[in-house]
Amino acid sequence: MREVLKKIEAWRAAGQAAALATVVKTEGSAPRRAGARLALSGGGEMAGSVSGGCVENDVIYHAQQALETGEPALLRYDIAGDMVWDVGLACGGALEVWVERLDAQDPLQLALEGALRTGRTVVQAICLEGAGTPGAKRLIWLSGETMGSLGDAALDRQVSADAGDMLAQPRAELREYDELSAQVFIEVFPPPPHLVIFGGVHAAIPLTTLAKALGYLVTVIDPRRQFANRERFPHADQVVAAWPQKAVERLEIGPMTFCAILTHDPKIDEPALKGVLGRGAGYVGAIGSRKTHAERFERMARHGVSAEQLAEVYAPIGLDLGAETPEEIALAVMAEIVAVRRGAPGGFLRDGDSKRI
Repeated sequence: MREVLKKIEAWRAAGQAAALATVVKTEGSAPRRAGARLALSGGGEMAGSVSGGCVENDVIYHAQQALETGEPALLRYDIAGDMVWDVGLACGGALEVWVERLDAQDPLQLALEGALRTGRTVVQAICLEGAGTPGAKRLIWLSGETMGSLGDAALDRQVSADAGDMLAQPRAELREYDELSAQVFIEVFPPPPHLVIFGGVHAAIPLTTLAKALGYLVTVIDPRRQFANRERFPHADQVVAAWPQKAVERLEIGPMTFCAILTHDPKIDEPALKGVLGRGAGYVGAIGSRKTHAERFERMARHGVSAEQLAEVYAPIGLDLGAETPEEIALAVMAEIVAVRRGAPGGFLRDGDSKRI
């Protein structure tokens, strides 16, 4: 959403209207998950994707209609009948897509954009059908603050309660409220994932590039200024020339924090590990051979780091891609981070039963 939002804001600055298509439900092996988005400008420029190409042309047509009329639409695509050849999903499955024109002056839209820019966790609910007003929206913040209404007080109360439950495990889903004859798409927007790299080594440079392309905030930490500087890491959000034990004191670490420890230097790697373990990070990985890690963990255990904390560490770091170059090592590390974040095993798709891709 954040990358699509950047395009929408650029179009708005140029005086162009925008329509937004959002996947609100998937079944089977549909190529994108709920929450995937495609935006269309008044000038015909596109950003994002809702299906990887299967239904894009039809969605774009309806987005153009929404731009002209201002009327939202709920589109359904599956593999039934002629849809296979017309706009069907070649990979099988089904999806539903909500298409709407964005109002540049809508306080709810502006509040959502502000939350995304500042990293505040927010939930957006959109009434699609039934009780309430189709297209009406409600925002719910982590603090309990709300804004907007779905057009029905009972529906507002129920959705706010459900949104609170979803905050514990951020996701997007279409909910059916049978007692209110309503369909509501609820999506949690957590802060962006944050990759913290300890060690401004060669592999950290392409790792930063990959992480930024995937929408991560990136912080690089290294006490050696020849390694931690803007010339080496122009795309990083922060470059911190400090020892890890000092730098981690200023870090907020949680489930959306992913730590990669890369220097091979115990004076840097071990304080970094000690500083991040046990704080609920989504991922902690450390570079080095199995022998290196066995020796490192033995030393850290003697200094009070528990076996349970050491068991959190992905070591040796990265998926087994046979990586040799710094760029390949970065790819292996980033692939493991994505697999851990998504709860996937990281193996070959042909060897498993995953319906992804």
